[in-house]
Amino acid sequence: MRVALAQMNSVPDLNLNIKNIQDNIKAAKNDGADFILFPENCGFMGKGVEMLSNAFEESSHPVLIAAREAANKHGIFVLLGSIAVFPSKANRSKLANRSLFIDRQGNICGRYDKINMFDANISARESYNESHRYIAGSEIVAVENELGKIGLTICYDIRSPELYIKLSSLGCNIITIPSAFTVNTGKFHWEVLLRARAIETSCWILAPAQIGIHYNNRETWGHSMVIDPWGNKIVEAQNKQQLIYAEVDVNKSKEIKSIWGKK
Repeated sequence: MRVALAQMNSVPDLNLNIKNIQDNIKAAKNDGADFILFPENCGFMGKGVEMLSNAFEESSHPVLIAAREAANKHGIFVLLGSIAVFPSKANRSKLANRSLFIDRQGNICGRYDKINMFDANISARESYNESHRYIAGSEIVAVENELGKIGLTICYDIRSPELYIKLSSLGCNIITIPSAFTVNTGKFHWEVLLRARAIETSCWILAPAQIGIHYNNRETWGHSMVIDPWGNKIVEAQNKQQLIYAEVDVNKSKEIKSIWGKK
């Protein structure tokens, strides 16, 4: 199958991001893609209070509605790397950072709430406390369809290898890692962590990422990548918003798993 990864510079404006998502879905389909993946926070990227004020319940989220309509219109699988949703009608004080898998008909066939919260002090001037605004998920999620068996993760999960080992043991041949990696960590850790997760799981790794300057001069690393099950880098995005493409054969994952006696 042919996959497309959308490297985005999401802004604190739902409508602009929706237009970008719709345009990328159309472009990916026109370029022959079966599946397009978007990064973490693809629908909105802003300050914590702005994330809260621009969040919705899943059923009424405008980004999800638009993506489902576009997936159905163009007949393509879509992964919204993550959008901010209220976990329930009763809870409006915190959010879930949710990845949503949409099939060719626009149906939601998988949802995953980020388990590992990005609570880190990168430097004296750069710190993140995701758990102040988000509720951590607890469920490991794998989606099975005509594309294969696909494990869902998000960004900071990448530093918890046991999650990826579990997804591989569940029979996944592809794992998604939509991200908004910081520059200071990304330039040292992004590629090596992606390759490590591929090698230890014998899975394809699909990692669409945010790129560039965002709110409050927050800067993301980009370098969206596809890594094969042997740990080879197949394609890497340049330092800009763009679509990148790769051919993914799940049989390669199965063959490499058999070398190591994995299922």
